[in-house]
Amino acid sequence: MRKPFPRRAFLGAAAAGLGLACRSKATAGQTVLRLSHSMAPGATSLDTMAQRFRESVAQKTAGAVKVEVFPNGTLGQEREIIQQMQEGLIDVMVSGTAIWGSVAPKIQVLDFPFVWRDYDHVHAVLGGTLGREAADYLDKAAKIRPLAWCDSFGFRHVVTRSKDVTEAAQLAGLKLRTIQSPIYLRAVELMGASPTPMAFGEIYTSLQTGVIDGFEHDASTTLQMRFFEVARFMARTGHIAGVLGLYVSNATLARVPASVRTAIEEAAQEAAQKQRAMGPVEDQSATEKLKTLGMTIRDLDRNAFLPTAQKLWEAQARELDASNWLGSIRA
Repeated sequence: MRKPFPRRAFLGAAAAGLGLACRSKATAGQTVLRLSHSMAPGATSLDTMAQRFRESVAQKTAGAVKVEVFPNGTLGQEREIIQQMQEGLIDVMVSGTAIWGSVAPKIQVLDFPFVWRDYDHVHAVLGGTLGREAADYLDKAAKIRPLAWCDSFGFRHVVTRSKDVTEAAQLAGLKLRTIQSPIYLRAVELMGASPTPMAFGEIYTSLQTGVIDGFEHDASTTLQMRFFEVARFMARTGHIAGVLGLYVSNATLARVPASVRTAIEEAAQEAAQKQRAMGPVEDQSATEKLKTLGMTIRDLDRNAFLPTAQKLWEAQARELDASNWLGSIRA
């Protein structure tokens, strides 16, 4: 890894006029990058990654580059943020990979249901050739570059308002909120439920009013977003790993000197390593806390879904021209 660049070099570059995107700014010798994510501030996976990145950038640039974090969808819903990043209006985003399905369809392979065994499996694959190929593909398809792959704080499960699901067949017909992504919709259908796509910020009220029967997400998010207040049961399916990424606008990268870009890239990798290390601890802690708060948590047998899931992987990989990516995951 390259050594951090000296403060003087960064201050000189900033003072030379780093005209970042019109909503970024370079004032008083400091370049400011705006980072957006959709979760609450605190011990959520997205905010943790954002804050680790902010800290690492400040350290590696000796304060010459500052990252401002905007949590909770303050700057807009994720689909709006993508467009703003493509236009250079927002610099950095932390989100799951599912949001990219409409602009970079092959990325959906990373969200195939039941394809990942555990996070060691995820890290080994994305730390290799497939991770680099996926980053290059998204760069070309969307003009946004993933600088690091990171984790949700736990695999995704099914959480329901009032139905205690003890076996796979009991998921049939439940209206479950999921992400507006073809592969997420198919994942919910594969489990027998009825997918109901909606924005993340609408989940709590929709549970409260009975618009949906439940949703699918990890235990940490369920705890930190206080969804347990309006949903009392969790069926641990572990159907999707919930790969996350830290993405930067190509317009932003084009506007910064090479030394600054290198520091940003290194900061992203360092932040991802720290964030990943927290995942298993946060998942276990959140699961135990939800139990103490009165949530009933059941383990469902993943094997019940595997035969159907494997057929889905193969069909979808062919359709996406991504059979080689699937092969890398299954190797």
